Amino acid sequence: MALDYAVQPGPLQKLKPAFQNWRLYAFVAVLCVPFAYLGYSLLSFTLSNGIHQHGDTTSVDLKSLGNFPFDGVNGMLTDVPKDFRALDGKRVELTGMMWSAKSAGPHTNEFQLVYNIAKCCFGGPPKVQERVFVHTHGPIQFYDVQVNIVGTLHVRLKRDETGTVDSVYDLDLESVSPV
Repeated sequence: MALDYAVQPGPLQKLKPAFQNWRLYAFVAVLCVPFAYLGYSLLSFTLSNGIHQHGDTTSVDLKSLGNFPFDGVNGMLTDVPKDFRALDGKRVELTGMMWSAKSAGPHTNEFQLVYNIAKCCFGGPPKVQERVFVHTHGPIQFYDVQVNIVGTLHVRLKRDETGTVDSVYDLDLESVSPV
């Protein structure tokens, strides 16, 4: 009487069908890398409010800096998000467009940094929290392109004679360069 033993597959033989499609898995992994990087970038940007430390300079996204509701008449400094108030007195780097109401020539002594000048034509002028008022130590070249600026940021409310908030952010300029 012969016994019929069934051969049980070993652990490696069970995994063999999964490894037969290794090229498909590699292809899917390569396709997923850009999406994973994009997801990581967006999540990092959202969680940090656009604020990233680079040595002794803090890189701040200008659009994020002004992306909060603020009442220009009754607004208080406590209405500015805590992460942005913490930037007061720090050396920051911002990227945006130069706009100067007081200068029509190739040089200026002060200007406002805004996220996008073209937006002003469609959505009205930028709100007070969406501008950074930049003070220079003398005449500088005025650029009509996007610029990087580095300087000391001050987060403080300045009001006009009627009590309306004129500025939330101002910056003492160290350097400016076109992008």
